[in-house]
Amino acid sequence: MSVYIPNHKHDIFISYADADNQPFGQEPGWITTFIHNLTILLGKKLGRIDIFSLLMGTELIGYDEITPQVADQVSNSVTLVLILSPAYLASNWCLSELNTFLTKQKPSSGRIFIVEHDQAERPQELQDLLGYKFWATDDTGRPYILGIPKPNPEQFEYYQKLDDLARQLADKLKNLKSQPTTTTIPKTTVFLAEVTDDLIEQRTTIKRFLEQQNINVLPNKLHSFSNIQTSLDNDLKQTDLFVQLLSDKAGNGYPLFQYERGQLNDLPILQWRDPNLKDLTIIKDNNHRTLLETDTIIATGLIEFQTHILNQLKPSEILVKKDSDILVFVNAAPEDMSLTHKITNLLDENEIGYTLPINVSEITKSSEIRHYLEQNLLTCDVVILLYEQSSPIWVNEQLLYCQRIKRRREQPFKTIAVYKKSANPPLNVKLSNMQLLECATVDICLSRFLQVIQT
Repeated sequence: MSVYIPNHKHDIFISYADADNQPFGQEPGWITTFIHNLTILLGKKLGRIDIFSLLMGTELIGYDEITPQVADQVSNSVTLVLILSPAYLASNWCLSELNTFLTKQKPSSGRIFIVEHDQAERPQELQDLLGYKFWATDDTGRPYILGIPKPNPEQFEYYQKLDDLARQLADKLKNLKSQPTTTTIPKTTVFLAEVTDDLIEQRTTIKRFLEQQNINVLPNKLHSFSNIQTSLDNDLKQTDLFVQLLSDKAGNGYPLFQYERGQLNDLPILQWRDPNLKDLTIIKDNNHRTLLETDTIIATGLIEFQTHILNQLKPSEILVKKDSDILVFVNAAPEDMSLTHKITNLLDENEIGYTLPINVSEITKSSEIRHYLEQNLLTCDVVILLYEQSSPIWVNEQLLYCQRIKRRREQPFKTIAVYKKSANPPLNVKLSNMQLLECATVDICLSRFLQVIQT
């Protein structure tokens, strides 16, 4: 196995505590499974699985300090992936690996990636770094680890964070590889404000979209409350646009505080709220209700809001990457098949590939229908589900099937869109990456939608 970055022994060194990798019965350890999945994703993003070197560190029983041989491996690695947990902090060996890497690279180098395996205090040197949180809390506030005893196919959050880590690692390696020969063009930078807990998934969706457009996203570190205003202003001074996602939650006033700092720094501002949040009189916090009524609020779907962000930025500031190899699955019940012709015409005009449902006849076997549906959902990048004449029960069932099929896909769906006739009853299923398209005609909805999915 070769190294991706020349003159190094390894591109990625994984520092972890053995206690966190103990197997559960016949299942491999959490970290072994995690690294296996990460390696596969990195191979897809870098081109091949054999063009980079990843080394998993190992604690030696009876040793408090790492051996000179291990220290040499750490020192000559390009990046460090640290699996943070209470067991990690209790291991002198693990802390020695971290300190060895820090003698070569500063925390601000962007070469340290923190995977939060469990709830744990950060080492002082890493307080300002963002992490990839692989634990959550239940309804009672108790923490639990995602992927125990093995990744649950229904835990979309696990796979999304894994993909985020792989993408950031791959981007870092690509940037380092290109530095000696490529002049870096200054990027557009967007300040994407921190959100309340109920909007974390939506913020992640916007962040991933912007980064795919070669746009820098700040903040890229945790802000300390001791100097929150100074730290926030330092980020805002580097940005071209302030973007904020809002819900009915006031978040102890922090959304308002960020907005006010954005105003004081004379930034153009775009804010989003869910279009279903219509009755603002239910908001008890007067200041937050006023924030939700500002002129810069756009109440629309996330896909359309992404278009507003790109339109706000000057065309010369960004290089929108068109995805010419995208495949759209237009899923429709027999009663909505006539509508697919309008959609395929739009897809043809935009030179976007598509697949349609199987033509069902009396001799078509149910197993054939199911197999064809599965193959479409496993292969496509985008699903457009039609809900004009079809029943809400059928649409809900199709959405649940999309959720189940995620576990078998190599990559998450880019998005799942539902074109809904306004008068139709509301759906009972809402997926994390689902967009609801409600317009007067399908032409209007799809024209806006197609502009975004190609980027």
